[in-house]
Parts: sequence; structure tokens; C-alpha cells
Amino acid sequence: MKKKVLVKDFYDELGNELSLEFLAGRSGIYNVIGNYRIQKPGLAIAGYLKHLHPDRVQVLGETEISYLGSIDEVEARKNVRNFFSSGICCVVVTKGLEVYPYILSFADEFSVPLFRSPFVSSKCIEAITDYLEDRLALEASVHGVLVDVFGVGVLIIGGSGIGKSECALDLVYRGHRLVADDLILIKKKRDILWGTSPALIQHFMEVRGLGIVNIKDLFGVSSIRNKKRIDLVVELLKWSDSEEFERITFKDSFYEILGVRVPYIRIPVTPGRNITLLVEIAARLHLLRLAGYNFHEGLENLIFRDEERGKGIE
Repeated sequence: MKKKVLVKDFYDELGNELSLEFLAGRSGIYNVIGNYRIQKPGLAIAGYLKHLHPDRVQVLGETEISYLGSIDEVEARKNVRNFFSSGICCVVVTKGLEVYPYILSFADEFSVPLFRSPFVSSKCIEAITDYLEDRLALEASVHGVLVDVFGVGVLIIGGSGIGKSECALDLVYRGHRLVADDLILIKKKRDILWGTSPALIQHFMEVRGLGIVNIKDLFGVSSIRNKKRIDLVVELLKWSDSEEFERITFKDSFYEILGVRVPYIRIPVTPGRNITLLVEIAARLHLLRLAGYNFHEGLENLIFRDEERGKGIE
């Protein structure tokens, strides 16, 4: 289900940051904002309403207000009336600009909350977009551990008791940073996945035999992060002779979360394997891929040279 934000929440939660002044349209306080993008309705107040998006916050800046002052008042009133009667959720006037009385009147008539901020349009747009993007982002929760390894957000998943937390604890001991343990809250913003921890268990880790461990207190603030982009998914699996695991190369495999495909690798767990080191290598391989290194090309050259040597022997 698509998420929505009430104008009331928008005003309550962003009002202080933008010093919003509630000018008119209070009866529309429960209107709904459904899109994180804002709209500068220059064409709409010029009379062209075809591409107006009512579920977006409308931002009127100096260009729009000065335009209304430059045209005949009868035409301005007509255009503004059509604009406010089109079902828009709310309007923010920037730069502390003077608002014409007829704009206030139409805001009240059509129950469209009208706010004014002393800040310039660019600051208002940035703050509104950041706020709505966070509030309207698709969300999911995943059981596992999220660690920042060499700057790569590694989501470690696997069955209960496989050793996810122990691996993460070892990674932190090696100088990497914990983001979340046990439950990771994931938000999708502009097709990028961001992971964080529920506030109640932030910076804590449960390790069998030791109980609940406060990573921040043990290793200092440099050992934790509050949020991290998820760049790579590593799944820890119990070793099975009947299942085939990668032996040669890091293939293009992906794990899908909220419709976003994230590079994915499986690591079999068995006594004697240094899982922490393997996760570090997986992160380094990911960085090489981002730098343009072609694993398949290197493998093909290796196989070709091996075949050529074989021909020479014959």
C-alpha cells in the first residue's frame, strides 16, 4: 500500500525547521501528501493545469508571486482560483513574500493549507523533499546483521545459529562498523536501500554465551554507524556436499529487497573456515567490481592460456 503523509504531520514535524507560518486553509489540515517530489506550479498559475500534481506540495516562490503581480488582476484571480480548486494538498510560499488577499481567500474557500517560510525556495525544496522522502519511503525488515566493511554496506543473512552475530562482532573487532544486529529496518529511497536499527536495540548485539553486548561502549563511537546504504548481501549457509557452491568466480548474482536487486554471494560455513576474512574479501571484490574490474574476462583469459598450453603439450 502506498504511504501517505497528512498535512498536519508535515506542519508539526517540519514547521520549526522551516519556520512555517500558517496563513490560511486550516480546514484542510488533514489533506494528504502522497509524493515526496514538490512542484513549482508556474504553468498552473498561468492557466495551464494539465500537468498539475495535486498530491505534491506546491511551492510558490518569487517568480510565481511576481508573475501574478504583473498580469491583470481579473486574470490572476481566475488562474489562482482554478489552481486552488484543483484538489491540491497544500502550498508553501517562500522567502517571506507578501501574499495577495485573494490567494488567502481561495485557500480558505477550497480548504488548502497555505504556509509561508522566510527561507528561499531552494532551501525549502531541499528540506521538504528530504522529509517526505524519508516519510514516504517503502519499508521492510530483515533478520540479519548490517556492517560497514571498507565502506561497503554488507547485509549478512542466514539461518538461526549460523554465526551472523559472531562474524559481525569479529568484523567490528577488526575495525569495521556495526549498523544493526538481529533486525534491520530497510527503507527504499530513489531505488537505493538504506538500513538502520530499531531505536530500542541500536548499538546492541546479542552473542550466544555472552548475552547482550553494547558495541558502542565496548569499542567506542568509531565502531558504530546509525545508517548505511546496503551494497552487498552475504548469505551464510551450512556446508552441504549435495549443494554446489561457487569455486571459480564471483558471478553476477542478486538478492531482491523492495524491488531493488543487490549484489549477492553465498558463503558456506564449516569448521575451520575464516568467515570474517571471507566477508572482508567479498567486500573488496565488490569494490573491484565498482572500479570496473571484469572477473569474467580475467577467468576467460586464464582458461584460454591453459587450453593453449595443453595444445602445445600434445
